[in-house]
Amino acid sequence: MSSTSENVDDRLSMLPDEILSHILSLTPMKFAVQTSILSKRWRYIWMFVTNLDFGEIRSMDSLHSLTIIVDRALRFCTPSQVKLFRLHFPLICARVSSVSNWIDELVRLKISELDLRVHQLQLPPSMFTCSTLTKLRLEPSGYDGQNVWEFKCPVNLPCLKTLDMFVFSYPSLNAFKLISGSPMLESLSLDVRVRAEDEEDYVFDIPTLKRLTFTSFKCGSWTHKVVLHVPNLEYLCVEQLCSLFVMEDVSSLVEASVSLRCMPDDHNHIWDELVKGLTGVKSLSVKNLSCLTELNSFTSSPPIFPVMKHLVLGDIGHYGQVLQYLESSPELEQLCIKVYPLQQV
Repeated sequence: MSSTSENVDDRLSMLPDEILSHILSLTPMKFAVQTSILSKRWRYIWMFVTNLDFGEIRSMDSLHSLTIIVDRALRFCTPSQVKLFRLHFPLICARVSSVSNWIDELVRLKISELDLRVHQLQLPPSMFTCSTLTKLRLEPSGYDGQNVWEFKCPVNLPCLKTLDMFVFSYPSLNAFKLISGSPMLESLSLDVRVRAEDEEDYVFDIPTLKRLTFTSFKCGSWTHKVVLHVPNLEYLCVEQLCSLFVMEDVSSLVEASVSLRCMPDDHNHIWDELVKGLTGVKSLSVKNLSCLTELNSFTSSPPIFPVMKHLVLGDIGHYGQVLQYLESSPELEQLCIKVYPLQQV
């Protein structure tokens, strides 16, 4: 009996170039390039991918090869072809001029999504006036004490909807300048790591914002404020709570997640101020409750959550804390409790 696999055409290779390039766009760039050795049919397909995802580069040899590939790929790209460009150098320093030139070229090619994790990166002025950019992620690969995202050029990103940014000092010089130049911003993730002498307040006055994730780590006294005037915000995530929140307008808030932080000073009052603006949520998750006073989560009377349906309490220090939330949530339907293992409950 003859094998049914004999003389069967390669169905994958028979697909149109547009479909093959779309399939390769779903893989990291190094795998897409490797397909060029399969046959003459595949030799140039990788040059038409829409996502240039170069993954994580950890050695100088890989960096040298990558530089050649990026230069070659961008040379053959046509405007509006490239949707995503991802470049991560967590352990090595790339040539500043090369990366800056790549970004310039991507702006010319009308890039949509840009994801950069590069040490000592200098962002070219063209990036801050890119009219096609919809999603931007900026993350330094290591803390070196410099304002690596500081810039002095005007910002005008009319289509930017998602911004994910890490800042090591003075956000007003970089992050908030970028935010103010993005009139369509809907999703913002801001990770701020600052020194104790940084006393500036963070004011989020963004009428279009729907999702906000805010992480702040600061040594020393907690004197800065986070002011929220975000009338269309639906989701709020606060990681490592160590700021005094002023909830001016969060009238559309539906879901919130808060991770408390263990500090030597009592900070129940900081949680009190934040939770005042969370009383209208339908879903609430609180992590590291054991960081608060053992028997009481609030310094005053517990607030009422009149419409809350779902509640998650993580790492509680005492079951008395749970009772407070149950008594304050008359419409609660789902409750999830995680007990802190080192505490007597």
